[in-house]
Amino acid sequence: MKLMKNIAIIFLLIPLLLVTSCDNDLAEINENPNGIEPSEADPNLLMSAVMTGLATSTTKRGYSNDTGNAAQFTQRDSWSSNRYDWETGTIWTENYKLLRTNKVAYDRAVELNLTFHEGVTLILKSMLFGNLTDYYGDIPYSEALQGIELEGERPAYDSQESIYKGVISDLETASSLLSATNYEGVLDNQDVFYGGDASKWQKLANSLALRYYMRLSEKLPAFAQAGVTSTLAKPLFSDIDDELVLSYIGGIDEQSWPSSGQFGSASEFYRVKPCTTLTDKLKELEDPRISVWFAPVEVPTKVVPAAEVPGGGDLAETDGVRYINSETLDSNDYAIYSAATYAADLEAGKKLIDTSSVYVGLPVAVSGIDPYEYNLNSEGSRGGTNAYVSRMNEVFNQKDDGGNLLKARLFSYAELSFLKAEAAVRGWGSDAEGNYLQGIKASLEVWDLEENYTDYIEGEGVAFDGSLDIIIQQKWIANMFNGDEAYMDWRRTGLPDLKAGPFAREDVMPLRFIYPSDEIDLNSANNAVGAASLEGTSYSTTDSNDSPYARPWIVQGVAKPW
Repeated sequence: MKLMKNIAIIFLLIPLLLVTSCDNDLAEINENPNGIEPSEADPNLLMSAVMTGLATSTTKRGYSNDTGNAAQFTQRDSWSSNRYDWETGTIWTENYKLLRTNKVAYDRAVELNLTFHEGVTLILKSMLFGNLTDYYGDIPYSEALQGIELEGERPAYDSQESIYKGVISDLETASSLLSATNYEGVLDNQDVFYGGDASKWQKLANSLALRYYMRLSEKLPAFAQAGVTSTLAKPLFSDIDDELVLSYIGGIDEQSWPSSGQFGSASEFYRVKPCTTLTDKLKELEDPRISVWFAPVEVPTKVVPAAEVPGGGDLAETDGVRYINSETLDSNDYAIYSAATYAADLEAGKKLIDTSSVYVGLPVAVSGIDPYEYNLNSEGSRGGTNAYVSRMNEVFNQKDDGGNLLKARLFSYAELSFLKAEAAVRGWGSDAEGNYLQGIKASLEVWDLEENYTDYIEGEGVAFDGSLDIIIQQKWIANMFNGDEAYMDWRRTGLPDLKAGPFAREDVMPLRFIYPSDEIDLNSANNAVGAASLEGTSYSTTDSNDSPYARPWIVQGVAKPW
């Protein structure tokens, strides 16, 4: 079974292309005249295409794009302002294409009485629709996949509340379907997540239900509490072998880590930088994961008295170290980076100097134009190269199979453990400390750092104090590369206390993506109804009602995150 969990991300695009459209129009499913009929498709192959598509898109968002930046795990360098001027994101097009393929697989499973496939496709459907409503609010749901049955009508928008409840209902149905011991028609090698193991899929269905019940903890606390309490009694992930992960083995671009640079421009790898929000916290906690995720800065910077600057002057670089004259900081409008003061220093026109000796991150929204020059970078190339800011660890510039580290991490045992810890703190479960510690242990283990567990959990800022704050802090760290969940936790709880940065579009973080222009044009009447469900804020007045800073239903009437 462990072998099956490490199957490569191999793109099974043929079945995907046969049954999906190339545009954003949700009204119909185009048929490829050169392909097989959907009524003859093998659901095993279709499910594989959905699994790999879901895994790769989630990792790409959470590593180098939208939500990796939003969760402040990474920041983009060179021509990337990181201003949180959010637009449509990439989730709409990708998820609806995968949902169309998944619908064909589901219909074939029902037609052929393949209960295993029916349960799995319901889980995949829940994850894809869950993503969509998380980021947009009201979306086409109940009519979205009916295709030509709509007879030219465009799909209506469902309320976000009904979609979340529909997602949970499908997960609970899937759990029941996957409770048997034997199933017909299962091709183990096409189930790239669990190798045909129904018991693991059932654990996933229940664990996902727990995630989505907790998603509603602030908006519908009574509903969430009842769901969490009942779900905790069901089979859930019990160790890291149950995790929903998929390995990147390299070799070709489609099987390699996003932005690795091995099959395109090397600058794609260089442009992804660690974010100081995370590096500052990892350094504060003496967290060993920092050395796995990030590379030491190539040229560290030291601010020293004038007499210690080699050759004299304001600045000199020798033997791989840069020295800056402390006596000329003010005259040069330099300021030493501090998390507490950097925003004010930048707004005052100062240039920041980061004197971290090992790991130097890129601050959030550090520039109004381009973060390329951060930390007095004077290199000639603009391809993301900056010897004075750390890069991602070279393992993510995938030159081999990456060992055990390069995986799409869609749902970890650590996340499940922190969900159980949170439930206990809220009075909806038990053993908050035990589950909290298990979450930390599981996260360290998947990064091959289990030998650091005992010392780490005793450290200041890590030892359990009974608060939701410390649970979400460790869950945020453990969700590195799953920016979706880290960002949704922040939007739900306001934790950790993420700031938009000095040059962000607004003073606060955005709450959602706006609807794609194709959807607005092709489904305008229904889209207008969905947009009207949003609640304006003082930060959304420069937009139409479809604003990144308008409140979707899930954060209407609640005090979080701002």
